[in-house]
Amino acid sequence: MRRTVIAGLTTAVLAACGGDRSANREPSVAESERHGGTAVVGFLAEASSMNEFVSTDTNADELRSFVLFMTLIQYDENLQPVPYLAERWDTVTEDGELRLTFHLRRDVMWHDGVPTTAHDVKFTFDRIKDPTTAYPHAFSFALYDRAVVQDSFTITFYLQLHPDFMDPWRRVSPMPRHILVDVPVAELASHPFGTQNPLGNGPFRFVEHRPGDRWVFEANPDFPEALGGRPYLDRLVYRIIEEPTTLVSEFLSGEVDVYVAVRPSQVREVGAHRDARIISYPSRAYTFIAWNGRLPLFQDPRVRRALTLAIDRRGIVEAARYGLGELAKGPVPPYHWAHHAALEALPYDPQEARALLDEAGWVDRDADGVRDRDGLRASFEIKTNADPVRKDIITMVQADLAQVGVEVRLRVQEAQSFRSDVVSKERRFDAFVLGWQTQFKLDDRPLFACSAMDAPFGWAAYCNPRVDEILDQVTQLVDRSQALSLWHEYQEIIQRDQPLTFVYYDVTIDGVRGRIHGVEADIRGNLMNVKDWWIAPADRRLTALSR
Repeated sequence: MRRTVIAGLTTAVLAACGGDRSANREPSVAESERHGGTAVVGFLAEASSMNEFVSTDTNADELRSFVLFMTLIQYDENLQPVPYLAERWDTVTEDGELRLTFHLRRDVMWHDGVPTTAHDVKFTFDRIKDPTTAYPHAFSFALYDRAVVQDSFTITFYLQLHPDFMDPWRRVSPMPRHILVDVPVAELASHPFGTQNPLGNGPFRFVEHRPGDRWVFEANPDFPEALGGRPYLDRLVYRIIEEPTTLVSEFLSGEVDVYVAVRPSQVREVGAHRDARIISYPSRAYTFIAWNGRLPLFQDPRVRRALTLAIDRRGIVEAARYGLGELAKGPVPPYHWAHHAALEALPYDPQEARALLDEAGWVDRDADGVRDRDGLRASFEIKTNADPVRKDIITMVQADLAQVGVEVRLRVQEAQSFRSDVVSKERRFDAFVLGWQTQFKLDDRPLFACSAMDAPFGWAAYCNPRVDEILDQVTQLVDRSQALSLWHEYQEIIQRDQPLTFVYYDVTIDGVRGRIHGVEADIRGNLMNVKDWWIAPADRRLTALSR
C-alpha cells in the first residue's frame, strides 16, 4: 500500500509539471571537475548533539553516521553489511558465545590528525555499556558482554549469539577517546564537544554551529582514497528552518538545495517546480501518541484502547498527511520481516470507546461533558513540537476525544525544550505526539520493557511480564522462523494493551534542486551518500553560506 500511494502521488506530481524537466537531466561533467561548491540541506528541526553518548534524535544520527563520523559498517542497497571504518570482520561461534572481531582501516584520522584506532572503539563501547552514561540505545548492546583490544587496529567483542548482531555498528559512531576520555559522565550532555566543537573522522569536518540556525561542515581532504577520497562538495550546510512555509519558499527560490521530509501539503508544489525533483521512499518511522503511564487516567489498558478507538486515525492520514501514510497497527512497520501482516489495525469506533470508558469507571457524574472518576477529571494536556502535521494531529485528537467525554488541552512547544521534557526523568508531559524511528535490528525493550519504565523512552511506564519474555527471546533467536510467532504474539499484546497509540507508518519525500547531482535516499537515510553529491562548475555560486 505504501509503495502504491507513493508511486501514485509521484506520478500525479510529475504529470502536473508537464514537458521536459531540467532537474532530471544530469550534465556531462568529468569526475575531476566535480569537486567544489556548497550544498544547503533544509531541515525543520535542530540536531541535538554530535555526541553519540547523549544524542536522542534521528537528524543528529544522520549527521554523525554519514557526515562527521564513520560507523564501523554501512548497509548496501540490500541491507547487507559492508565495510566502512572496519575493512573486514571475522566471527567465531563456540558454546553459544560469538566472538566478533573487527579489523579497522589504518588510514582513517580524526580531524586533528590523530589516528582512529581500536582504542576509540573500545572507549565508545565501554561508555555505552556503563549504566551511569544512560546511553539512550543501550538495549542494542544488551547481549554484548565485553571488548578486548587485540592491537591498535583490531578489536574483539564477546557476545551472546543473536540475530542482527552487526546492526548496532551501523548506527553507532565511535567517539574520539583522546578528546572525551577524561570527561566525567555527568558532564557529557553539557560538554562543548556535542554542539560547539565536535571532532570527527568522516568525509566532512565541523566548521561551525549556530544553534537553531545551521551546522556547517567542509570537505575532509584526508578522507581515505579507498573510500572515494574527499567529498565532491566543498561545504555542506545543514539549515534549521522550523517554519515549513519559509523552508519551502527558500527551496523553491534556490536558497535551499535539498528539502528533507517535504511536508505533505507541499509535495505537489515541490514536485511541479521545473527545476526540482522529488525522491520518495518508505520510512522506518511511525507517528504515535504517548500516554504518560504514571498518571491515573492512562494506567488502565481499557482507557488507552478507548482513546485509540475514539481517534479517527485514518482521517488524520487523509487530512493531515494528504493520504501519505499507512494506518498503523503496532510498533513493527511493514518494511520489517517480523511485521504482522494479518493483524488488522484498530478501527475508528467511538461507540466502543464510550463503552470501554464506562467499564473502566470513567463516567460523567456531574453532567459537565467531561468524564470523571475518584474525583479526577478525564482531562489532560497533549503537546508536540512546531511540526505542522503534528499540530494538525493534536487538534483533531482534541475534537475526536471531546466526542467521548475526554477533555484535551493543546500545547505546541519549541523543539529543544519539547525534546528535553519528553525524555526527562520527571516525565514533564501528560501526552504528546512524536515519531519513532525503528532500527533494522528491532528491539522495543527501550519502549516497553519493565526495566525501561524510568528510562528515556519508557513514556508509557508499561510493564507486562509476557512482553518482557517475548522481547528477551526474540533478541536471541537466530532462526527467524522460530522468532516470527513470538513477534506476532507481541504485536497482538501491544495492540490489546495500547501503551501508545500508533497513528500511521510514515513515508518520506525529499525535494532536490536540479543543480545538485548524485543525491540518493532510501530507508537507510536521507544523507546516506552525501559524500557523492556534486555540483557542475557552471552551477556553483558564491553565497554567504559557502564562505
